[in-house]
Amino acid sequence: MRQFYWGIAIVLVLTVLAVLFVPGVDDFVERAFQGYVGRAAR
Repeated sequence: MRQFYWGIAIVLVLTVLAVLFVPGVDDFVERAFQGYVGRAAR
């Protein structure tokens, strides 16, 4: 279980760094997040 939380933390940090420094990634992350939230709301 501890490794799961470390994995989530690492993915979150990598996502934030990608959004800050790689152009175009923010749109992809936004679309993926909205799709996930939309499915969860149904």
